[in-house]
Amino acid sequence: MTLNWILFIVAAVVLLGVGAWTKQRIKNEKTNEGFLLGAKKIGPLIGAGTIMATGFSGWGFIGSPGTAYAFGTIEMFANFLFAPAIVLGTLMFAGFMRKQAEQYGGLTVPEYLAVTHRGPENMRRIVHFFAGLATFVFLSVYIIGQIRAVGLVASEWLGISNTLAALLLMAIVIAFTMQGGLLAVAITDTIMCAGMLIASIIVYFTVVQDIPLIELLSSIGKFNSEFVNPTTSVPYGDGRFSVYLVFIYALLFTTTLPYMSVRFLSIKKDLKVHTMALIMAPMGIILSLVPIVGIYMYYKNPGLANPDTAMPVFLNTFLPPALGGFISLFILFAMLSTISSVLQALASALSYDMFVSVANRSSKRGDLFNRIGVLVIGVWGLFLTFLAPQGLLNQIAYIGTGGLISSFVGPIIMRAFVKADIYTCLASMAIGFLCNVLFVFKLQMGWVEAPILAGLAGTAVYLIMGYITNGWSRVPKELDANDNVGIQQ
Repeated sequence: MTLNWILFIVAAVVLLGVGAWTKQRIKNEKTNEGFLLGAKKIGPLIGAGTIMATGFSGWGFIGSPGTAYAFGTIEMFANFLFAPAIVLGTLMFAGFMRKQAEQYGGLTVPEYLAVTHRGPENMRRIVHFFAGLATFVFLSVYIIGQIRAVGLVASEWLGISNTLAALLLMAIVIAFTMQGGLLAVAITDTIMCAGMLIASIIVYFTVVQDIPLIELLSSIGKFNSEFVNPTTSVPYGDGRFSVYLVFIYALLFTTTLPYMSVRFLSIKKDLKVHTMALIMAPMGIILSLVPIVGIYMYYKNPGLANPDTAMPVFLNTFLPPALGGFISLFILFAMLSTISSVLQALASALSYDMFVSVANRSSKRGDLFNRIGVLVIGVWGLFLTFLAPQGLLNQIAYIGTGGLISSFVGPIIMRAFVKADIYTCLASMAIGFLCNVLFVFKLQMGWVEAPILAGLAGTAVYLIMGYITNGWSRVPKELDANDNVGIQQ
């Protein structure tokens, strides 16, 4: 336990040091742009690291091995679909969104939606406000589960209560995010990603040195053929090929969720997106190896009461204490990578999106305002975590992230093909979200299928209305860089 505390303190000092350093890097940059977009200083390595760390996060090390333990090789296949979807989403839309943001403005995803669609200023302010409000409401629910999970993992690792662990870790996240904004989040994500990659390689070779992968699968297949050669895609769907929907979901997740796609707006102007993608690809392959731990633990100990303990039991049983503690540290901080990203997106929705859309101007003290927003959101997240009932949180979280995905698919992805107006944008967002609610609550669809089908509905609205109002032509000249909802300084 003492070793774990030493590792934790060292890691915390590094993260806080990154926060202090990035604060100096952005202090002379434009108001808001420095904090919200890292002064657009994110290069290929940091860009690749922050996207992959946020995309895989703690799920890759806790949830994914647990799912593999419970359902078998279908989870390994799903993971190998997830990584290329993130890379493809980056290749297809990072450069496009960056150029659109440079041309029309937009320091956040909600503002990007508003300023890249032509129409009356009041309507664009409405879209900006409601996109920011939706981000705030739904990610507020989403962060509850993240904080509870990291508190649970940290409490077992450090030997303290769940509440104290959550408070301690959130204090660290709030501190470095308040200092350096998105740049601090991106750099710390990359450090976490490096640890995740090392951990992935260690656990993979630990398994295959004990038993070759083919022999492992063959041995399990002798007493549970469904585990090795599934006839369904459960938990991703009942159909045999439903697992392929994970690819589409991950693609939409990467390009539409505000805490992911804001990275596209923050990359350097001269960055070659394909270079970043080439760095991301091997990262994704390595991180996709982790579910093998769940397969291995099912072979060694098929009687675990809780599948999510597959990785912790593996670390405590098959690795030396020091090495297991090191990997646990990076699992813990991998979970923090998503929390820091969601925290930054939530804070920008509160301190920038909703303020700018109502006031129609940026605060002259934007940096201070944004930093206060991070603190407020951090306290807000802890408040919700400790007081919110456990009941429907998972379902609400699925509604939230799925609702954001289905709402933003048309205005973000289809904009590359149809230059629609702000009314089309608003209609597409509304239809996508309402359909997602209908599919989840009334039709009982899963968390993968619902946002995809709802997103298709929103996309159809966007394409039809967009074509009627503007055809396939370019954005009209009246939409120019000076016609913005917010005023960047």
